[in-house]
Amino acid sequence: MKNALIIALGIITGAIVIGGQSFYHLLTSQNIVNVASGEVRLGEVYDEQLTTTVTIIGDDNETPILTITDATDQIVKDVKQELAQMVVDANKTLSAHEKMRLETAYFDTNVNIELSTEVEYHSQYQKDMQLTIDETELSHHASEQYHFAEAVDMLNTYASKMDTIYHQNDSFIHKT
Repeated sequence: MKNALIIALGIITGAIVIGGQSFYHLLTSQNIVNVASGEVRLGEVYDEQLTTTVTIIGDDNETPILTITDATDQIVKDVKQELAQMVVDANKTLSAHEKMRLETAYFDTNVNIELSTEVEYHSQYQKDMQLTIDETELSHHASEQYHFAEAVDMLNTYASKMDTIYHQNDSFIHKT
């Protein structure tokens, strides 16, 4: 009788250990995102994409000077390239002694720079869910002579910060 009780306890303990591991996996694989309206359960996350949108708006507040959306790790390169092209285009109408470079060009009007960063999840329970992790607006008065190069440096800092926040708080796919 004593041996049967020990065997039964061993079987029950083994079942609890095996079942507990499955239950723990079930709890930890839910990947929950906190949003303003509560929590969203993603389940298994298959893919994540971090994107940033940069919009530069001038005085008229109607037509953006620049709008670019791309992967956060590519956005600085894209904005720098677009600003450099704006300098090239402006230089076509300037005399030789008035020509600009990216480092010397500046916004000669009031500008608002709007930055937004989102994570898009493709997961077991949410097919295409987007989570905004940051929205920032920066205003610069024309008298500040806000240089294109300063905007690129600021964006580089912003993109790095967003990447860090994303990996610390909002990423469920841990790459090794």
